[in-house]
Amino acid sequence: MITRRKVTIAPEQLRYIKLFQDMLGVSPRDVVEDKEENRLIFVVEKGDLGRAVGRGGRKLKAMKRFLKGDLDYDIEVVEFDDSPEGFIANLLSPARVQKVKIVHQDDGITAIAYVLDEDKSLAIGRNGRRIKRTKLLAKRWYDIDNVKIATWVPHDSR
Repeated sequence: MITRRKVTIAPEQLRYIKLFQDMLGVSPRDVVEDKEENRLIFVVEKGDLGRAVGRGGRKLKAMKRFLKGDLDYDIEVVEFDDSPEGFIANLLSPARVQKVKIVHQDDGITAIAYVLDEDKSLAIGRNGRRIKRTKLLAKRWYDIDNVKIATWVPHDSR
């Protein structure tokens, strides 16, 4: 069984969280600054994603415009889940994750996300951005060392 890690928020992250709260009216659970991909990834509580994004994405688009001018960062918002399987499925959205299997190995913990064949490239994302985000946050929240994408085969016993 995997337990959730205690996540530490740095002072700079608190500034981003406050800005997110003020602009979007939602208190994020976490924010990760991904300098390699030039983005801030906000984690919101289950059920808060729609409120944070706004109708047609207008609230999030306004914040993106603001931060692009100020910090030149893109913003992504993902929904938290108390289970590592649910969190990984949320992180890979909009890919349709059919199942997530957690495997404990000698070299660490690996999560295997099974997606429909037509969603495999969607799960990986352009230039691997979505899978990188998933690996980053799965490690931060659940100490999962690797996330792999596999094709779902209906009626598979995996």
